[in-house]
Amino acid sequence: MLLPLARMNSSAFSFLSDFVLVLLLFIHVPSSSSNDDLYTACSKRFECGHISAGFPFWGNDRSHACGVPELELRCENNDITKMNISQVAYRVLDIYQDDGILWIAREDSFVGLCPPQFMNSTFNPKVFKSGEGYKNLTFIYGCKDATTILGIPFTCKINEVNDQRGYIQVGDTGPRECNRSVLVPVSATDILPPIGDLRVWEEILKKAFEVRLKVEREACRECFTSKGACGIDHATNQTTCYCPNQSSGSRTCARGMYLNFSSNQFMMNSSHLLMLHTP
Repeated sequence: MLLPLARMNSSAFSFLSDFVLVLLLFIHVPSSSSNDDLYTACSKRFECGHISAGFPFWGNDRSHACGVPELELRCENNDITKMNISQVAYRVLDIYQDDGILWIAREDSFVGLCPPQFMNSTFNPKVFKSGEGYKNLTFIYGCKDATTILGIPFTCKINEVNDQRGYIQVGDTGPRECNRSVLVPVSATDILPPIGDLRVWEEILKKAFEVRLKVEREACRECFTSKGACGIDHATNQTTCYCPNQSSGSRTCARGMYLNFSSNQFMMNSSHLLMLHTP
């Protein structure tokens, strides 16, 4: 009587082994718990004052894996959103995420015509493109009194530079024979003030200007539709989809079965449970 029982146990074991093997072919096993952490982090939004942003931005509670490296946002006093672009500090006044549009103003423009940073407003062409309807102004600093430069004159003291004369010119003219220059975009519809009215020039500088993002967002729409959280795989510099209890690296979250080891359950579509009991 022992032989048939042994054969039956062997058949049952073989069936169970085949069943588990087939089941595992349809199960997406999580690669690490860190993916759950990134799913949680990238599901959050950056919140500061009236600014609310998700992918492709990151900052605050959103991990650097949640967005493009150049698009880090910072919040000051729970109300003012700032970011650095090509080493220049900007104040973010609005984000139209669906349209991929940023409205920003140079942070040093709130100081006046003599900024602490003498750097051009330049933008990485792989991430940004200029908005339409803008022109450049060049603010030239450290000019000698006998200069031949034409433009709107003003006075500005630069550390370690004796010459304090400055000029404002339309276009990208560079410093010419002066010490340095700063290129700033302004709206083409702005009426340029006359000579001597420097307060109006300062107000023009404080106005926001538009830049557009050149970030591919279609893959993220597919990720969001599959209930995932979009981010960036910095090893490949490509978008990726972080999913609950699943690994990243694909465009979407799997909709089939997944394995939840913590509860010792095989789960299918989060509703049908199959318990495996071990002796």
